[in-house]
Formats: sequence, structure tokens, C-alpha cells
Amino acid sequence: MEKKNFWNDAAKYGVIMALVAILFDVLGFYVQNTLLSLLSLVIFVLLLGYLTKRRAERFGARGYGYGQCLGFMVSVMLCAGFIEGAFMGVASNWLFAARYEAMIGPSIAMLENTGFYTGDQIEMMMKLMRSPLVQLFSGMLASAIKGGFFGLFIAAFTKRDPDVFSEGTNQ
Repeated sequence: MEKKNFWNDAAKYGVIMALVAILFDVLGFYVQNTLLSLLSLVIFVLLLGYLTKRRAERFGARGYGYGQCLGFMVSVMLCAGFIEGAFMGVASNWLFAARYEAMIGPSIAMLENTGFYTGDQIEMMMKLMRSPLVQLFSGMLASAIKGGFFGLFIAAFTKRDPDVFSEGTNQ
């Protein structure tokens, strides 16, 4: 029964989740395809489930409950969101600035055409959308919500009930 530090595992698995998400983010800059988004979602759910199941198996006869699985998934996704948010801050301002502008340009044009927003408000939105700090925190929040939502379902399959016949679990 090998157990490791909770946050060590969350950070390690968060890096894996973030690298996969970054790969799909970069592909998304170049290819706007619904199948790519669906593939990203399927890989996200399967990978998060696999990593959580792997952690739960380390606890052996003691088990790893539904709440522990859910908490672990949200923690993994917080770590992943931090890395992905930092990447998006760098990517949108320096690495893929032109691609990022081309992606958000139609959305900004649509907002301008509604007439609900003044030029100053549109300009403020553009500054916020490019702010690395805003992207960092919004990446963390979005990833935690995404991990929590899908974790509600994944945890039901990854939890490991304690072994009732094992010595030391009925104390």
C-alpha cells in the first residue's frame, strides 16, 4: 500500500492534464473543428478517470471514497488550470498573438454590433481578455469547475470501497 502526498500527486497529474489541454489548445488555434473538441473532451474524461483510479488503487484495503476522489479531481484540475492559464497568457500575448486575435475577433465584432456596449467597454474587455493574470485565474476557475462537474460522475466509477474483510479496516 504505497501512499504519496496528496498535493504531490495532484500537481504531478495536473501537469499531465495541462500538457494534454495545451496540446488541444494549440491545435484549436489552427483547426476549428467540432470533432477535435469532442476528442479533447473524451480524452479529458478518460485521462482524469484513469489518474484518479490510479490514486485510489494505492490505498488498498483502506479504500478511497467518493468524496476523496472528487476532491482529488478538483485539486488536479486546479493545478492543471494554473499551468494552462499561464500558457494561455503567454500564448495569447506573444506566441500565438495573431491566431488568438483571429479567434476572438468575430466575437468582439458581434459584441460591437449589438449596440449594448460602448467603445470603452469593448476596449476594457479586450484588455481583460489579454491580461495574463485574468487568464491565469480564469483558467484555474474554469478547470476546477470542469473537473468538479465531470468528477461528480467519474468519482462514482473510480472510488474504492474499503475491504470489509481486511484486518484493521473495522476499527
